[in-house]
Amino acid sequence: MMEWKVKHSLADERSIMKLLERYRLGPITSCKFLTRGLNDVYQIITPRKNYIYRLYRHGWRSREAIQFELEALLHLRGKPYRLSVPVAMEDGSYLSEVPAPEGIRYGVLFTYTDGERPSIQPENTRLIGESLGKLHNNTDDFHPTVDRGFQLDTAHLLDEPSAFILPYIRKFFGRETEGDIQEVVSNLKTWLESLDLETGFCHGDFHNHHMHLTASGLEVFDFDRSAFGYRAYDVAVSWWNLLTNYGEQEEECWEAFLEGYTSQRKLSSDDLESLPLFITARRFWLLGTMLQNQDVWGTNWITEKSWELFVLQVKTDMIRKL
Repeated sequence: MMEWKVKHSLADERSIMKLLERYRLGPITSCKFLTRGLNDVYQIITPRKNYIYRLYRHGWRSREAIQFELEALLHLRGKPYRLSVPVAMEDGSYLSEVPAPEGIRYGVLFTYTDGERPSIQPENTRLIGESLGKLHNNTDDFHPTVDRGFQLDTAHLLDEPSAFILPYIRKFFGRETEGDIQEVVSNLKTWLESLDLETGFCHGDFHNHHMHLTASGLEVFDFDRSAFGYRAYDVAVSWWNLLTNYGEQEEECWEAFLEGYTSQRKLSSDDLESLPLFITARRFWLLGTMLQNQDVWGTNWITEKSWELFVLQVKTDMIRKL
């Protein structure tokens, strides 16, 4: 009989319901699969409250890495900061081990964030900037008991993605262009390492797709990419989002975001200088993540045209820097 191997199974809602028996939720109205990505997400609806159940993809995060994330959220729960937090099971623990066909996966129940994704306009981007400043303020005293397994540093943002990116650059454009991209990475690292940059706890993916807006304000969720690292990278991710997805509003909304952030926390001249560099680093990180996880994003996007755009963006970033 042929051996059948599974990369990424999708749990049936009835299996998630069995996992929910470990919690004191009372009657559950429904369990609805929401989205599949690096993790699988389910919405849990009860008469009193709604929740989110996240089933981490096998091999994406270790038990210790997830524990780091949970410790950060529980730290913030005790602060004046609005966010989705983990919900404990009856035994007081937060993390379930799930024996999936592809190997061990981990599951966590989170509070549900009401409201809607904030639209991009200056008033909202100022709120988003304020929220990130408050996040950094409220995690200055965060001291985890476990190791995340990575940091938001040049190794994670540039070196690791490059290992996946450079073979495709060579395949589509040859060794000369590969050398150009290697030089870009080397220059980025040199520039960043020459600056005195603040480090600390970061969300890692802070933009309007990971928060909801209600009449009471912003509430942030999805800390799956959080880690210690460069705080300026955390700021630059929001700028990257504006440039990439909201080009026409980018200038006034970025100004509003910075006003919001600096109303809560100072950005040094070195941190400000690094922001354009971190936009390029974000391009490398995202592309490397997509290549590393082709069972999530597929491969039909890997075309010469898409790689031409990446090379153009990176070279344009460097011209702007120079």
